Amino acid sequence: MVKLSVSKAARMLGISRFDIQNQINNGTLQTHEGYVTTDSLRLAYPNTSLNSEQDQHIQKMQQIKNAATYKIEVDNAIHSTNDKVYTSIITKLKTKLYQEQLKNQHHQMVFSELTEQLAALEKHCHSQDKDALHKLQNWVQSKH
Repeated sequence: MVKLSVSKAARMLGISRFDIQNQINNGTLQTHEGYVTTDSLRLAYPNTSLNSEQDQHIQKMQQIKNAATYKIEVDNAIHSTNDKVYTSIITKLKTKLYQEQLKNQHHQMVFSELTEQLAALEKHCHSQDKDALHKLQNWVQSKH
C-alpha cells in the first residue's frame, strides 16, 4: 500500500485536487492517516493504470522507508536490552567491589592488630627468640 498526498493523487489521475477532495468527503475515496492510498485509487478508478514509473519509484521509496523504520525499531529494542544488561552488570560489579573493600578493611585491621601483638610480644620474649620475632615482624610489614 502506497500513500499519496491529495495533490499527487490528482496529478496521477489527471484530475483536480478539488475533485479528489470531494470524493474523500463523500466517501468515494478512502484515506489512511491523511493520505490517499493507491489501493483506494484503484478501486475508485479501475480503468486507470497507476503503475507508472513514478508509482514504482514511490513504492520502492515506501519499501525503503518501511525497512528503515523496522531497523530503527530493532536497534532501539537492542539498545534498550543492552542498557538493562549493562546496568545489571554494573550493579553486580559495584556490589562485588563494596564486598572486596570490606574484606580489605578487615585484612588491614587484622594486620594492624598482628603488628601490635608482635610488638607487645617483643617486649616480653627472651633475647634468644628476638631474632626470629624480628624476622616475623619484617615479614608481616612486607605483606601489610
